[in-house]
Formats: sequence, structure tokens, C-alpha cells
Amino acid sequence: MLDKFKKILSDKKDIQDEEFEAPQLAVASLMVTTALHDGEFDEIEKGEILNLLGNFYNLDNDRLNKLFEASYELVDSANDIHQFTSKINSFLTDDEKIMIIEMIWKIVIADGRIDDFENALVRKISGLLYIDDFKVGEIKKKFSQ
Repeated sequence: MLDKFKKILSDKKDIQDEEFEAPQLAVASLMVTTALHDGEFDEIEKGEILNLLGNFYNLDNDRLNKLFEASYELVDSANDIHQFTSKINSFLTDDEKIMIIEMIWKIVIADGRIDDFENALVRKISGLLYIDDFKVGEIKKKFSQ
């Protein structure tokens, strides 16, 4: 499944011509990382990412798809998630970071289950974004009921 998805992305346009703000790429990359983390990435998760990013950044479909493609490439070549969380910490407010954690939980539950590895990833991301564990627990309860 992942190979099929990578083939779709390999037929992309040249996204290097398109520039995005660092926080946009960082947020999108964290979302893609989350979706890929359980080893199963499908159209439902991709659709959720596009929907969430589109609402958060108010992007048209063309720009949204280019942001997704650029972030997917970043994730594919990234060593870890620190490069993404550090950008978010530099540019976004605490309230925006909480909204990002909410969006990440929505991606986790998009496939109808919460994997232990996904749960651990969200906790790691939350810690790197300096979001309190109690707040993260509240967010998880809100979206996993």
C-alpha cells in the first residue's frame, strides 16, 4: 500500500518552485509522520490531513496538495521530528500548538483505532511542543469517545 502511494507521489509536479512558510511545512510534516507511524497510510488518513490543513491554513486545493507533497518529501528524508517541532515552537502560540495536537489526534483516530505506537508518538510530539500531559489527556478523551 505504501509503495502504491509513493508511486502516486513520484508522478508529482516540481514542488521546489512552490514555497511554504516553515510552520506550515512543519505542521503538515508532523501530520504525515503521524499517519505513517502505524505502517498503514491510506486515503482516509490523507483526506483527514488535507481537510485539517485546509481548514487550519485556509488553502485552496492546489496549494493544499502541494503542501502535502512537500511535507511528505520532508518526512521521507527527515532524521527525526525535532526539526518540525522546533519550527512550531519558534513560530506558533500555545493555543495554536494545542490545536495541532487536536488535529494530530484526529489523524490517529481516522482509521478507527488508536495504536500504542501512535499514542506514544502523540505523547512525544506533545512533550516536544511543551504541552502539559494533563491537557493532552483531555484532548485524547475528547476525540476518542
